Amino acid sequence: MMKSMEDSRVAGAASIVKLGCVAVVLIAIVALAGCSAQQGTTQTAGDQGAQQQSMGASASGDATGAAKGAAQQDANTLDGIIAGIEADFESTEADIAAQLEDVKSKAGGSYADYSANKDLLANWFTNTQEKSSALFTRTSDNAKKYYTLLAQQAPSMSSDDIDDAMKAFYRAVYDDAYKEMYRSVYTDAYKDVYRTFYSGVMKDAYDVKPYSEASDEQSDLYRTMSDAQSDFYQAMSDAQSDLYTMHSDVYGELYDKNYDLSKVLD
Repeated sequence: MMKSMEDSRVAGAASIVKLGCVAVVLIAIVALAGCSAQQGTTQTAGDQGAQQQSMGASASGDATGAAKGAAQQDANTLDGIIAGIEADFESTEADIAAQLEDVKSKAGGSYADYSANKDLLANWFTNTQEKSSALFTRTSDNAKKYYTLLAQQAPSMSSDDIDDAMKAFYRAVYDDAYKEMYRSVYTDAYKDVYRTFYSGVMKDAYDVKPYSEASDEQSDLYRTMSDAQSDFYQAMSDAQSDLYTMHSDVYGELYDKNYDLSKVLD
């Protein structure tokens, strides 16, 4: 079991290092793009992943409330808690994607549309951060529920079964759910914003505004987008790191057959 715990720690550390590397690359891109914007040129963001499909407001409803409900489903079983967390991530990602599609439909067609509705994009940046941060908080709360329930069942479980239950949570949440959130929002959604607005409609600004004004506006948009993306990355990285620490602490307690987890979960 100790070996499994060490494997999980190594996997977690590797994941955190990987995210850190991506952050370094982002900083380099920001520097290059800032210079380009002053020259009135635009940069491409590379090949875009499959575009998220728009979801109607009637289908998505109050996604935040739905996500909270999903995260509580079948909270009396270990598998049910994991399923609820997974559904919560999926619901939040879908809601973020749906709002972006709405912003694109109203502000992404032309520079005139963008000028008239630029507040919609600013709101998307804010809402994405708020929805993500709320999701990470709910995930932490539900992780505590999972570990507490596991500790209650652990005295009657074999060490292998406890080990399997810890691995199941780690893989489903720390690895898969966070990895998909990173891809869906940090990579795909922000790449979509970059291509639609920064290297898309902002090119039209040079046709209707003095060069210096268009260049300044394009640069301001890039900085706003980059700051929002960095804030999302930091919030997710912090949440994932905290979850890893919690998982490691619980692993140690269960390994020592300490089933009162209050000192590591409070």
